[in-house]
Amino acid sequence: MRKQLYLDIKEHLMTVLTADNKPLFAHFDLWNRQVDFLEQETPFATPALFVEFDTMQWRTIGQRTQECNPIIRLHIVTEWFSGTDHLSPIESRALDFLDLSDLVVARMQAFRTDYMNSWMRTASITNHDHERYVDSVEEYTCLLRDTSAVPHNKVVEGISLYINQ
Repeated sequence: MRKQLYLDIKEHLMTVLTADNKPLFAHFDLWNRQVDFLEQETPFATPALFVEFDTMQWRTIGQRTQECNPIIRLHIVTEWFSGTDHLSPIESRALDFLDLSDLVVARMQAFRTDYMNSWMRTASITNHDHERYVDSVEEYTCLLRDTSAVPHNKVVEGISLYINQ
């Protein structure tokens, strides 16, 4: 379930393009506190987008189907440029990283698939606690339904099989 969710998020966000029609995000990955452990981390290009899955509290709704309201955080990691003060000649350029969150929100608000309803943003966090990077976090929730434990018929080379997992 989480693998498919990650891949769907990635596919959806890779459609956010730059002015010259290239994917906006140079790196896409699962969140593993990359900006906290730069010395041990494989280098990554920016802007980068990392997906973090918080604890999923599942409820069984019957017929081996479960649902939850996950918290999913999208970490938009950009290089930090000083010069954001109002007297700086590069103030506007230095603040450009804030526009990326708006682009992600515009793309992800109401994002849905056949196994989840529309995403709703619940929080925005800007983390400045790193030397070289800013970690802008957009937090979302939705209603996610997992039917992977439901028995189903599967056709293999013309033979119908009943799968009872």
